[in-house]
This record gives sequence, structure tokens and C-alpha cells, in this order.
Amino acid sequence: MAQKLEAKGGETGDVWDDGAYENVRKVYVGQGQYGIAFVKFEYFNGSQVVVGDEHGKKTELGVEEFEIDADDYIVYVEGYREKVNDMTSEIITFLSIKTFKGKTSHPIEKRPGVKFVLHGGKIVGFHGRSTVYTLSGPMFLCRPLPNYLEIILFLLPPQITKSRTVEQKGEGPGLRCSHGIAQVGNKIYSFGGEFTPNQPIDKHLYVFDLETRTWSISPATGDVPHLSCLGVRMVSVGSTLYVFGGRDASRQYNGFYSFDTTTHVWKLLTPVEEGPTPRSFHSMAADEENVYVFGGVSATARLKTLDSYNIVDKKWFHCSTPLESLTARGGAGLEVVQGKVWVVYGFNGCEVDDVYYYDPVQDKWAQVETFGVRPSERSVFASAAVGKHIVLFGGEIAMDPLAHVGPGQLTDGTFALDTETLQWERLDKLGEEEETPSSRGWTASTTGTIDGKKGLVMHGGKAPTNDRFDDLFFYGIDSV
Repeated sequence: MAQKLEAKGGETGDVWDDGAYENVRKVYVGQGQYGIAFVKFEYFNGSQVVVGDEHGKKTELGVEEFEIDADDYIVYVEGYREKVNDMTSEIITFLSIKTFKGKTSHPIEKRPGVKFVLHGGKIVGFHGRSTVYTLSGPMFLCRPLPNYLEIILFLLPPQITKSRTVEQKGEGPGLRCSHGIAQVGNKIYSFGGEFTPNQPIDKHLYVFDLETRTWSISPATGDVPHLSCLGVRMVSVGSTLYVFGGRDASRQYNGFYSFDTTTHVWKLLTPVEEGPTPRSFHSMAADEENVYVFGGVSATARLKTLDSYNIVDKKWFHCSTPLESLTARGGAGLEVVQGKVWVVYGFNGCEVDDVYYYDPVQDKWAQVETFGVRPSERSVFASAAVGKHIVLFGGEIAMDPLAHVGPGQLTDGTFALDTETLQWERLDKLGEEEETPSSRGWTASTTGTIDGKKGLVMHGGKAPTNDRFDDLFFYGIDSV
């Protein structure tokens, strides 16, 4: 749906409206003696290029053109407005435009006047006002000055089916938290975890058959992980599981392992002393060729590094240092969406609600500002990547005085972040009658497909009473 945001700038002048289109192709901005004197926009509407009207008048100072790539779009406009000389209304003195991929028309910097920001989605149109002012000075110029600017956003929230509990039979993980799960084909695997705080349970690899809804313990040979561990993470690429980290009660750590689900063979890929810093309560994600490990807690400190392991080259790569504002943290969400690695929320000594992404092609980090129905600060929540959305459930919103020994303050709620528009949406509406999980944190989660629908799969977790859950929940997304 298309949506207009609140206007920024003066309140007088002739109204102009370009309408809403599929995308913005080019932006033309012309400078005047005291501010922006001219704007024009080109749009895509299907395969057609639509050239908008000229708003204002070009001056001798010229016009700058900003072109948006075909696979990119505008998500952010920043500007400044002020009253100049004896003008009775504000004019726009500066504009900077930024795209989803980070392309910027002008460096964003502090300038005189009142700053305004237009964002919140994919920008698909502009409209505003312009007024003619006669200005005297060394040169006599008569020019229309735009003094009012709006944007039109296109917002498409995801559609979610009613969440449901998945029936379980057989010998499964049982009551536990702080473990990892991942899906391969029609099977979900579970490894690690604790029932009593800081006491790992076992080192079995449990497998859940989605056709029979039955758990069993997978046969295993090879380099079986030497530690029973908690705070471990696991992802899948093709038919292979990748497991990194986790610790035992004495803070001994596991290395980096793979498990071939077709041959049932464990392989130690990187011993503890040779790979990334040993840790627990970190985050993991994967694309078709790389496994990513972010943050977590080492034996001495929280971490903020991102490392990637290329499964073809069989080598680790230490990604560029995150922005200073991205603090060291554990319990963050880490998901790969459309080629970028997203870091969502986490715990840095307190719960945080910032969002970043890493671009592996450019080896660069960026922070984004989200809006909408935003979840509160939290960590150790369930998360999954579904299309362009990052879906999360629950988590800890306040640390327990006893730290990991206690439950902390745990919450519920299912939210989705559109990584294109940067809008949060709550998926389980308050007051609606549907089956939803109890408040929890420290749960195991993964992106999964059940009965043909893709969504968030979540197992177990810690209850507000400090008990443990053993249920298996699924949120299926109808439209992404």
C-alpha cells in the first residue's frame, strides 16, 4: 500500500504532486543563492520511464543528477529547512538522498537550519509546494523555491498463518534451553543445551522427522564433539550441519564441526585453538557458501567480531571491524537476507534495540534506523529469515540479578522486520484468539519449512519461572 508521510518545510505556495510509481529512477536537484531552487524526478512504472514535471527554476549554479540503480531504491531523505533573509516561510536549503544499498547523493552532515528526515519505507513518489520569491542582491534573480516536500512510501507487511504447536513423538531433546536447531530437508536437528543452569545435558544429536512427527537420536561416527555444551549454535548448508562453540560447566569450549546428515559423520573442521575466539551464546547464520559467526561471550569478555567460513575454500575470513556504535554483545539475532548479514538487538550489559547489516561484497558495515511497531530492547530471542523479513519471537527484556542462573524478565510477541522498508510489524495481534507460545527466552530457533510453508521454527527455551520448555512451535508466513 502507498502511504504519505507528514510534510516537512513551509506551509505556503503552489501544490505539486508527482503521484506514486513502482520506483524512483533519477533525482535532479538545483541549487539557488539561498537554498534548493529546483527539483525534478524520474520514475519507473512497469517498463515505462515517467518523467515528472520541473518544480522551481534552474539557476546559473546548475543542477545535480542522482541516479538510482535498477536493483536499488531510495529509503532515506535528509534535509535542512530555515527562513532566509526576510522570507515569511521556511525553504529547503539542503537535501541528501540515500538508497537501500547505501548509495548517497551528498555526504550527510550537520548544516544550518532545522534538520528533517523522511524515511520509513521504499520511497516511490514525491509531492510538495513551491513559491516564487523575488530576491535582491548582487544579482537580481526571480526564482521559485521549493519550501515543502513529502514522500510517498510503499509498505508491504508480511502475512502470517496462525502459529501452531507441532506434535512430537519419540525420544527427543525434552526440556531444555540454550541449544541449537537447524533443518535439513524434512528433518530438524537439535544439539546441546541445559536443563539446570550452566550444566549441559548431553552431546546427542537429535533428529525430528517432519513426516512422522517423531524424534530419535541420530547415529554418529567420526569426530564427535568432545564436550557436552550449552550456548551452542548450529546452521545448515545443503545436507551438512555446522556447529560452533558452546561451553561446559567449567567454561571449556567446543571448536568448529560439520555433520554430514547423509553419512552421519562428524568432522572437526577447526580446533578451538585455531579458529575464531572460543565462545558461547553467540549467533550463527549461513548463505549458500559461507557460515557466519557473530559476537557472543568468551572466557573473559563479550565479543563484537564477525567471522565467515567459506565451505568451498575451507578457510576462515575475519570480516571488517564493526562500527563503534555496534557494541560487543551476546544473544543477538543474526540472519542473512538478500546477500547482507543482519545483526538485530542483543545484550551488551543491558538489552539493546539497534540494527545493523554487513555487506560481504564491500566488506562494510552500516547501521539502519527502523520504525513501525518496534519490539522493545531484548536478547536471546527466537529468529528466522523469511523472504525479505526477519521474524523474531520473545526473548529477555531485563537481566536477572543472578545473571544466567535466574530466568530474567522474559516476554512473548512475534515481530517481523522488513529489511527493505525497515518497518517493524507485529504478527500476532493482541487480543486475537490463536495458539501462541508462552513468554520465553534462550530458545533454539531456525528458518524452516513445514507443510509447504516457510517460517520460524522454535524449540524449548527458558520460562519466566526458570523452568524449561520442550514444545516445538512453527510460525508459517503466507506472503513475504
